[in-house]
Amino acid sequence: MNNICDNLFLIILLPLWIFLIIMAGRFFAVYVNKYVIYILTLLSSFSGSLLCGYMLTTMPIDSIYENQIPFIKINDFLISAGIYVDRAALIFALTLYTVSFLIQIFSIYYMNNDKKKYRFFALLNLFNFTLSGLIFSPNMYQMYVFWELVGLTSYLLIGFEYSKPEKSLASKKVFIINRIGDTVLLTGIIICSYLMYSYSPSKSLTTLSFMDMNTISSFVYAYTPDILFLFVCILFIIAAAVKSAQFPFYTWLQDAMEAKLPVSSLLHSATLVSLGIYLILRTSYFYTLSGITLKIIAITGLLTAIICSFSALVQNNPKKVLAYSTSAQLGLIFYALGVLNFKVAIIMFISHAITKSMLFVTLPDNNQKWSYVKLGLFILGGLSLSGIILSGYISKSFLCISDYDISRSIILFISILTAVYITRIAILIVQKNGLEKLNFNAFEIMPSVGLILLNISFFIYLQVNYKVPFYYNSFIVLFFVLLTLLICIKIKLPRISYVYDILSRGFYLDTFYTTVITKSYGKIAELCDFVDKKLFSEYGIIITISKFLIKLFGFVEKNIINKIVDLIIRAARWTSKSDLKVQSGNIQKYNFYAFILLSVAVFVMVIAYTAILEYIGKIN
Repeated sequence: MNNICDNLFLIILLPLWIFLIIMAGRFFAVYVNKYVIYILTLLSSFSGSLLCGYMLTTMPIDSIYENQIPFIKINDFLISAGIYVDRAALIFALTLYTVSFLIQIFSIYYMNNDKKKYRFFALLNLFNFTLSGLIFSPNMYQMYVFWELVGLTSYLLIGFEYSKPEKSLASKKVFIINRIGDTVLLTGIIICSYLMYSYSPSKSLTTLSFMDMNTISSFVYAYTPDILFLFVCILFIIAAAVKSAQFPFYTWLQDAMEAKLPVSSLLHSATLVSLGIYLILRTSYFYTLSGITLKIIAITGLLTAIICSFSALVQNNPKKVLAYSTSAQLGLIFYALGVLNFKVAIIMFISHAITKSMLFVTLPDNNQKWSYVKLGLFILGGLSLSGIILSGYISKSFLCISDYDISRSIILFISILTAVYITRIAILIVQKNGLEKLNFNAFEIMPSVGLILLNISFFIYLQVNYKVPFYYNSFIVLFFVLLTLLICIKIKLPRISYVYDILSRGFYLDTFYTTVITKSYGKIAELCDFVDKKLFSEYGIIITISKFLIKLFGFVEKNIINKIVDLIIRAARWTSKSDLKVQSGNIQKYNFYAFILLSVAVFVMVIAYTAILEYIGKIN
């Protein structure tokens, strides 16, 4: 088994090699055949999927494989690089490679006439490399490096058509908002590493290895105040919430819709947005020690699911509807993680990855007519996403296993909203674009068919291996689907302007960021510019302060210090002269002086003694 795990290095590095081959070939003007690029790209994803699938079926349930080599050593602080393989990593990697393989097939059809397809496929390979490197990271330092690389690669993919201003601006907004999560994650890593360096008897724990995460969380919990431990946990939660587009950071996912359709399908399914879920799973030992953090995760998930489901109801752009839907479905996964139902969270992750990527690849491009086949597949995906059929039904049913009836009601309500907005947007696309027969193209239809077959296969696997409890009523959701069809086709509902504006603008969160936050940042930048130009330019402020201090010190020296010195000198002279007058050499005068001093001393002592006796008498 170890020999098989060692081959993971090749699977992880293979996309990077293909990326370098494509970019080097184009940079040095070497002829590169597009079919060679297609074959190499598909081979990379397919081989990764096969290897991860084989390892997942043969590796024992509790088995863990780790292989690290020293990378950076500073005194007794050592950071290693390598791979860490367990079932969670294999499940995420298998989902990544499988979905990526099918989307790459779709990209061959979609980018066939694009002159920049070479760069596009190069970036797809680089994206796979960064994601697989993150998933198999053995410690949080390596995870952070690949976390940043994933953000950079997604920025390049979203801004692929950088010559178009709206796409360039969208990629910048996505990049900047994700920097918030990256900074927060790095802060949490540094704090934990410092605490382990200070309190842990083993300095190897300072690298925050996932193999020792249980021990690390116990040390941090034992040797830090509750408020500091809670702060560290919240840092990790914020980083995960930003990457998985949870409240209040979900606005960046709508901007990411400016990317090309294959990129949207890739980012919204099993790749970029799933990293927040993966981070929560990897750091779950921290949250099990603090009930407050589990409640924060669960409440954040439910709040995101409700807000984004309502916002998706009024969107007319299909990609934005699916973007809000992604945040909402990931919110339900966050809820599952918050109630420590990790198995359900992973089941929902796989189901969502398969379903959401299928919904994207079946969408018509711009004003293109919608084929009957793609419409049918889109409806099947929408029904699965709503929990009516296939793997979506089982994942929603598992999620509804709870002691709280209110949580079941909320989940059912979110599923109803999902069914409503998916049905509504399908009707709007048909009314706007129209329908046509499919002009058969294997690269166009194969990914959709493959994804629906995966959905069916996953449904059968779950149905055979798990007993599905009937907590989730799919018939109620189906009823609302039919009701939506009736309303959208036959009835025109009145629009409540205020409610519509709030929902269509995502509860004004993006407006808040682009006005209040941006303007505040602009004012701070202007103040810094003023200080830089008017005060610190050419050391003007330093020269001014220096001149003032010189004048101040001169005044103090001349009028205070010198006068004090003169006064001391005069006092010393007067004392000396007085002493000379007293020392006359006359014994009678010396006796007279002594008699006077002694009399004064006796007088003082008598007065003091009398006062003491009177005071004691009063007390008695």
